[in-house]
Amino acid sequence: MAEEIKKPLKITETVLRDAHQSLIATRMTTEQMLPIIDKMDKVGYHAVECWGGATFDASLRFLKEDPWERLRKLRDGFKNTKLQMLFRGQNILGYNHYADDVVEYFVQKSIANGIDIIRIFDCFNDLRNLQTAVNAVKLVKKENPKAHAQIALSYTLGDAYTLEYWEKTAKAYILYRAEHAKIREAESDLMNIYNELTYSYSKDADIKRENANIDGDTAMGTMLKYGSESAKHFYTMMMLKPEHSRAHSEGDIHIHDKDYY
Repeated sequence: MAEEIKKPLKITETVLRDAHQSLIATRMTTEQMLPIIDKMDKVGYHAVECWGGATFDASLRFLKEDPWERLRKLRDGFKNTKLQMLFRGQNILGYNHYADDVVEYFVQKSIANGIDIIRIFDCFNDLRNLQTAVNAVKLVKKENPKAHAQIALSYTLGDAYTLEYWEKTAKAYILYRAEHAKIREAESDLMNIYNELTYSYSKDADIKRENANIDGDTAMGTMLKYGSESAKHFYTMMMLKPEHSRAHSEGDIHIHDKDYY
C-alpha cells in the first residue's frame, strides 16, 4: 500500500500579477479583475499572486489607480484564498535600494492591507538583500500568524550561471531558511519556558525546583532561572551538534549543567 501523502501539491495562480505583466505590460485594471474573483476564489488555489512586482508602478504611472485600493478590493473579494505578492527584496517594488525602515514599514502595510504571503527575491540572488524583508515578515507574524515569507531564486541565463552556481545558491537559500527555522523554534520554546517560570509556583512546575540552590518562588530565583534556561537553550540550539542535541532531548544521553558551558 502506498504511503499516505502528507504534503499535497499546492498551486499558486499568478494570472492577476505575472500574466498581464508579461503579456501586456501590466496594463490590466482593477475593474477588469473584479468580475472573475468570485470564480477564482472557488477553485481551491493555495494562493493567488495578485500584487507586487510591476503592478504597483504601473497602477500609479499608467493606470492612474491607487494600488493600495486595488489590494483592499482583492482582499474583500477573495474570502477563501490567500493573497500573495512579489517583493523585490531591498528594492521593495521599485528600482533602487531603500532604507531598512522603509522596507519594514512597506511589509507591515502590505500585510495589514490584505497580503498573506510575501514572495521575496533579489535580482542578484544576494541573500543580504532579502534579510530585512524576511525579518520584517517575521516580526509581523508574531501579531498575525497568517503572515508568511517565501524566498525565491531569480533565474537567468549566461556564462556565469552554471549548474554549479545554481546548486551553490540553492544550498545557501536552504541553509538560510533552516537557520531561521531554528531561531523561530528557539524563540517559541523560550517563550513557553518564560511563561512557566513567570506564572507557575515551584510546587506545580519541575523547572522551578530542579536546582536545590535556587528558590524558584522568589523574584531573584526566577531571574536566575531566566538566565539559566536561556543559556541552556542557546547551547542546545546553537552549539551542540544536532545529533547530540536530539539525543539529549530524547533522553538517550544527559548533558549536565549546560547553563555553565
